[in-house]
Amino acid sequence: MSKLAFEYNIRSELPSRPEDPAALGTRFLNTLDALSRIDPKVFHDWEVVTYPAAASLSLETARPRIAAIIKKAVYRDDLRQPRPDQGYTAGALVINDDKSRNISLRINAGGAKKGDSSLEMGEWNVFPDPAIVTYPPSRRRCSAIVANWPLNWACAFAFRSNTARIPETYAGGVQGYRLESLPMVPNDPTFEDSAFHIPWIAYLSAPLATGITLPGEIITEHTPDDGLLMIASTDRLDPENHEHLERARLIVNTMLSRTGYSTYASHRE
Repeated sequence: MSKLAFEYNIRSELPSRPEDPAALGTRFLNTLDALSRIDPKVFHDWEVVTYPAAASLSLETARPRIAAIIKKAVYRDDLRQPRPDQGYTAGALVINDDKSRNISLRINAGGAKKGDSSLEMGEWNVFPDPAIVTYPPSRRRCSAIVANWPLNWACAFAFRSNTARIPETYAGGVQGYRLESLPMVPNDPTFEDSAFHIPWIAYLSAPLATGITLPGEIITEHTPDDGLLMIASTDRLDPENHEHLERARLIVNTMLSRTGYSTYASHRE
């Protein structure tokens, strides 16, 4: 694929784990530094987001103030009252003239509810530069997130928006749109969408990975924390490649069975 037709992102789930802003700040900075060491030409000139104003500071300006920055990014209820028991948000951006090389990292953690993280390449409606989503760095990025956060699971995946806006004329000639669900994989509508989309490199924590047996075509590796990495391809995952897709299907079925998640189609039934 010389031009991508899918997004390639990494997301994860964190367990409920109260943690103070200083500890979260240390983890966050360690994550940014680890990503920068992996890909200094991709992860450069980080801007740390300052919530709730949604402004930003350079990483070096934010570094000595990170605990205070995260403390202000506390979860707030509907009355905008701070709820530290519900956790905090940390975010950072890499902004380029070429939007296909933009980076967004967001982590919600530190509360008595499950948290999550998202590392996105490119922008909304702008697919990432193929050069920044090859296998070796993608695997290392996933491993860096696993190493710095106590995760339940993580997943590097391909994703294609499966909702289309269809022009429609309503009564009285009013023009509008209706939403229509499209297959995640155009060549295989049986591939159902879920939180893991089309998994490429997936991680399960040690408790979730206990006793897993996978077919030989899935590459597996144990992580230092006794978790399990499952790899569909050491090339960039191509959802239009039948072999890649079938391996991704094996991984997504494993992730669904181990995490208790279900497909989005089953949510609508």
